[in-house]
Amino acid sequence: MFSDDTAMLALLNDFASYQSYLSSVVRFSSWCSNNFLHLNVSKTKEICIDFRRNRTVISPIVINGEPVEQVHSFKYLGVMLDEKLSFTEHVTAVQKMSQQRLHVLRKLRAFYVDPLLLLRLYRSIIEPLLTYCSICYYPALFVKNRNRLV
Repeated sequence: MFSDDTAMLALLNDFASYQSYLSSVVRFSSWCSNNFLHLNVSKTKEICIDFRRNRTVISPIVINGEPVEQVHSFKYLGVMLDEKLSFTEHVTAVQKMSQQRLHVLRKLRAFYVDPLLLLRLYRSIIEPLLTYCSICYYPALFVKNRNRLV
């Protein structure tokens, strides 16, 4: 069995908190081993969300002798997260997928499909794209990205 979709969060404001974070990672890794869960380090990612202008460089953590890849953005539970929490990549992906699905609705409308059926299709294939996790990321969006989703 694998320990998929596990996330560890830490506020690193001094060296002691960084040491605590490293020990938490070691404890989690040993807990996975003790409970027969495999931690795939090659698929594990680390992202440092830092809003400061002068970012401090953090060395990658090491699990079972393998360094964890540090990334600038990644997809977690269907939402693209980046190191500034701007969600621009997520909005771009949602916009692209919704445009593709809107194309299907436009083609169906050209065949004079019942408008009630088109509305049901919209609510089942497009609206979930636009609303999935929107309560989490929508308040943080810039006006430009909000307008792209409307």
